[in-house]
Amino acid sequence: MTLRLKLNLILTLLLVFTNGTVAFLLVEKQRSLLSESLSQQASAITNLVSQDTLKLLLLNSPDAASDIIQKFQTVENLAQFELFNSEDKKVLNFIHPDHAHESDKDLVSKDVPLKYSGEMFGHLKLYFAKDFFESHLHELNTFLIQLFLIILVLTSLFAWFVDKYFTKRLTLLNRALLSTATTQDYKIKLPVNTNTQDEIGQAYKHFNQLVQNTDSLTSELQKQATQDNLTNLYSRFFITQKLLERFTHEPFSSDTTFALCYLDLDQFKIINDTYGHSIGDEFLKTLSEKISLYLEETQANNQKNIFLGRLGGDEFALLIEGTDEKKIEAILNQLQKLIQGFEFNYLNQTLKVTVSIGAILFDNHYKDNEALLSGADTACYYSKKKGRGHISIFDIESEELTSEKTILSWFHRIQKAIKQEDFIVYLQPIQASKKHLDQTPSYEALIRLKENNEILTPFHFIEPAERFNLTPEIDLYMVKKIVQHLQENPLFLKGIKHIAINLSGITLSSQKSAQNIIDIINQAEIPFNKLCFEVTETSALSNLNKAIEFIQQLSDKGCKFSLDDFGTGMASFDYLYKLPVNYLKIDGSFISDIAKDPVKKEMVIAMQKIAELMELETVAEFVENQEIIDELDKIGIHYHQGYHYSAPQPFKTFLDQC
Repeated sequence: MTLRLKLNLILTLLLVFTNGTVAFLLVEKQRSLLSESLSQQASAITNLVSQDTLKLLLLNSPDAASDIIQKFQTVENLAQFELFNSEDKKVLNFIHPDHAHESDKDLVSKDVPLKYSGEMFGHLKLYFAKDFFESHLHELNTFLIQLFLIILVLTSLFAWFVDKYFTKRLTLLNRALLSTATTQDYKIKLPVNTNTQDEIGQAYKHFNQLVQNTDSLTSELQKQATQDNLTNLYSRFFITQKLLERFTHEPFSSDTTFALCYLDLDQFKIINDTYGHSIGDEFLKTLSEKISLYLEETQANNQKNIFLGRLGGDEFALLIEGTDEKKIEAILNQLQKLIQGFEFNYLNQTLKVTVSIGAILFDNHYKDNEALLSGADTACYYSKKKGRGHISIFDIESEELTSEKTILSWFHRIQKAIKQEDFIVYLQPIQASKKHLDQTPSYEALIRLKENNEILTPFHFIEPAERFNLTPEIDLYMVKKIVQHLQENPLFLKGIKHIAINLSGITLSSQKSAQNIIDIINQAEIPFNKLCFEVTETSALSNLNKAIEFIQQLSDKGCKFSLDDFGTGMASFDYLYKLPVNYLKIDGSFISDIAKDPVKKEMVIAMQKIAELMELETVAEFVENQEIIDELDKIGIHYHQGYHYSAPQPFKTFLDQC
């Protein structure tokens, strides 16, 4: 039930009830007045004949009866009377001739006591004609009906007034609000009467102003959502919506093949940093106009839908309907040629960029939009990885694209693991040979990733970490964790020679990383000689001079260094001579076959002799059995490491052995 109907119904019921109550009270009041009038009239009649009735009842005067009858005949509406003595014996009875035909039901009786000096000497029963009183009641009822009809008319007029100027207008306002809320139609206008300036009229004006402002704001927001402010190209939101339309609104054919392309301008950041963002913006606007013209011509020739959008910064997206790898390759090659041939002149300088493009092909049945956007981004990244200025085209379900996406996912997984401390430290013992005088145990620290109750080895994440330059963060994380373990376990710290920690090439070339490591050790207040850092010649090769400075800086504090995977590089002995290390760690590929391969055995012997000449101690990896140990002891290798002694175990495992 609407508010308008409720208000009208309540108002009508209220007025009817009020009028009915007033009428009922008036009728009851009139009845009371008539009854009171009857009593007063009876009392007056009694007073009129009181002397005569006294004479008749007490003195038995015959003239008194005559006088009483004569006086009663003068009373207009008195039909009959009966006089009774104190013994309730009827003494006198009179019936007016005009009312002789009336029965008891046509009369109204009134019994009046007769008193003298406080004592009752009889009573008088008077009978009045009922039609006299009913005529008065009829007049009263007629008046009340007329009054009720007048009030009802006035009530209806009042209800009509309230409905027209209040409830109807409120209902119209409510319908307008409901319509705008459900349909988002902001073209609705309410009629505004300039002569009506009450609160509802003001509400109408405010509503019209509100929907007008909302319509303007919605149009502006829609424009901003679907159009890039700088270039007037489509926005990321628009491209995403177009992808959704393939299976919501279905404007495309079900067997249509699409291409989603990501374009990333190479070296555009240099333009922004060198000439300022305003020049960069002008560059993008002018280039966007050139691209748009080319795509309009392409669309006209091929009669296919092409949507170009700017994702932000120097990144663009291209959605093409009805294509295949050969067609899209031709379009993208031409587009790349246009972009890389574009020249923007500023202050006698010619500004140019190259572009990396990644594209994925998919049909209308593929409905995972997030995978499409991610796939195009991955394809573009793949192009940049090949050296920028390349074009890469994949099918959305190709194994190569899936592999690239898996590698890209590791970027966030590694960052999350560092933040949530999901990387854990494993140790593998480095055992001194039987001939070695110092049998104090050493360990190599190995990183593991705990993810979904599964322990992953570096094989899974080191390649992505190196690609995304995350190895310095991992190195620093491992140093912090190992130093923390040693600080919290002083007995273990006292009982070991050192723990070896692997460092990447990027860390080796950073003096800031060296200082960070020094600060971590100083803060924990543990001896520097309890840490040994393992570096490979490959990692040192990236920047040999900085690597030497790094090693020297930490060596001066007391840290040890080990040249890991020795023998695998072409220039191993040359770098061994240049790098100030303490240990030579012979690669496991030589050790695992030493008992069976005489050539590898001689190579290990040569490495051992060189190490002795340089006063370095040697460590053999991949020591798997006693046969290998016997050969190593014959050669004089100082330390052994491998599964024969122990597989890598969590740090806590070796703490429990203390």
